[in-house]
Amino acid sequence: MTSTISVLPDHVANQIAAGEVVQRPASIVKELLENSIDAGAKKITLSITGAGKTAIIVTDDGKGMGEKDAELCFRRHATSKISSAEDLFNLHTRGFRGEAMASIAAVSHVVLKTNEDENELGSMLKLEDGKVISRTPYPGPQGTIVEVKNLFYNVPARRKFLKNDRVELRHCIDEFHRVALVHNDIEWLFKSDEKVLFHLQPTTLRKRVSDVFGRKFNERLVPIEEKTEVVSVNGFVLKPEFAKKKRGEQFFFVNGRFIKSPFLHNALKEAFEEVLSADHHPGYFLYLEVDPQTIDVNIHPTKTEVKFEDERSIYAVLRSAARHAIGQFNVAPAIDFNSEVSLSVPPLPKGHIPQRPQIKVNPNFNPFESTKPSTPRLRTDDQRYERIKNEKMLNDRSELEIPALQQELDEFWNAESEINDGVQNGLTGGKNTLVMPWGKYMVTILGERMLFIDLQAARFRILFDQLWKKLQDATLASQQLLFPATLELSLSEKALVEEHAHHFAVAGFDWHFEDGSEHMEITGVPMDLTPEQAVPAVEKIIDELQELEELADAAFLKTLAMGIAHHASKSALPRAEEELVALREQLLSSSNPQFTPKGKKIIAELSQQDLVNLL
Repeated sequence: MTSTISVLPDHVANQIAAGEVVQRPASIVKELLENSIDAGAKKITLSITGAGKTAIIVTDDGKGMGEKDAELCFRRHATSKISSAEDLFNLHTRGFRGEAMASIAAVSHVVLKTNEDENELGSMLKLEDGKVISRTPYPGPQGTIVEVKNLFYNVPARRKFLKNDRVELRHCIDEFHRVALVHNDIEWLFKSDEKVLFHLQPTTLRKRVSDVFGRKFNERLVPIEEKTEVVSVNGFVLKPEFAKKKRGEQFFFVNGRFIKSPFLHNALKEAFEEVLSADHHPGYFLYLEVDPQTIDVNIHPTKTEVKFEDERSIYAVLRSAARHAIGQFNVAPAIDFNSEVSLSVPPLPKGHIPQRPQIKVNPNFNPFESTKPSTPRLRTDDQRYERIKNEKMLNDRSELEIPALQQELDEFWNAESEINDGVQNGLTGGKNTLVMPWGKYMVTILGERMLFIDLQAARFRILFDQLWKKLQDATLASQQLLFPATLELSLSEKALVEEHAHHFAVAGFDWHFEDGSEHMEITGVPMDLTPEQAVPAVEKIIDELQELEELADAAFLKTLAMGIAHHASKSALPRAEEELVALREQLLSSSNPQFTPKGKKIIAELSQQDLVNLL
């Protein structure tokens, strides 16, 4: 009888195993950076080409390896981190399974240069399909250089499923953030296609966060610190006004390792529930220290998921610490019941002599003299309506004795008949168009329905349609600023702006960077924006562009149009009848009168039957 089960060849088994560790270029970036950290490096350089598809080079000044260890590191399950199963519960290093280098070598061309003593020769190995094809001496300094080229060259099906360069680069940057944010004692240099994206010097945790995400983050951070027998927590939470609807700056680090934990994230959401809406996510950079024996990090191939022995206690500590930080730093409004306001009298200025209180009398005062103003007091429409309504409810006679009040009532009921005519005839222009401002809303009649229109949301929809149509055909007109606006960007944000400079120019933005720094000087903005809206508009556009998966021309221009329209719609709301009528007609003829480009509802309707049900 023939057997249906066969043992896979080693190269096939290695490629299958590599699929767990190497999913995309960012996976290699993560593994190589963690190896450099475990080697005790104090300066690590990451250089990628073609978003990591063409080449990934990591250079460190760690302790390096000897010739024998250099070959053993590419063997599966070969590691210096553990020697028994019990060691899994006492880990102090990033890597431990011994599969990273073997998996990387199975799907790429690898060159390893390492030296453990700069006074002696090191080793250089070249590998293909996981096999060493060349061994030569390496006369380099102490440390290690790993070059990974032509990722998935032997697995074209895997390479075909990689995203475009912009998306893969963003994943590489995300992995870089996850190691650089927790290892603030290391100097980091990150280059992409020979452009420097990050150059981070050893510094404090707060400064490291600001260096990675821009100086603007420094004022957004609220420190948090709590020590218990179960867990020690320190780090920062972002102020509630900087929360986002999409997941963004959420970082958990446990014993120096980045993790993802929806359970612990929910603890932060509960802490912010009184100051954030349900659709917003708080931002945080939290560093947790727990006993290694109370945590299991070996439950996921990428080691980003962990299991705590007492996760409910950690949940409670996190929630309590975050609430304490919010209250302590006055992020949320609070009342201090311990302060005695009545005794908080400011001291007098030096040399000031208090004056004795005196009684002042007006000798020309005449109690019988009328103090009424000579001009008649004009009532607003709301006051007239309230007065007429109250008089009608209190007076049950068919005729009123005061002719002026009778005239006001006649005008009111005539106006009501006009409303009824408007309901029957519809909004076809002319006298029966019936528009009325009501705070930030507009009330109008359409057929048998009363419409409540959000004025700002309506302007957002109208402006977006106009800008999007113009951007598809031509360039938006630009207005030059008398006083240029300055915006400080991070290195990755600067790279994004420079990469798509022509799109910003088409949208009407004029700008330049000062002497190669990250200080962006905005000298011109689209005509629809005011000078004060220049900086927040550019910040919002950059934030949204970084979240896009695909940066095609159409998607980029649509994001620009949305950002400009969103901020331009915040100008003074229309109040004149002609402006309201024009806005209503533009909205009803727009591409989607019911919703803004971001999905917010613009119009609320109320029919006569709805009113009957309410009454």
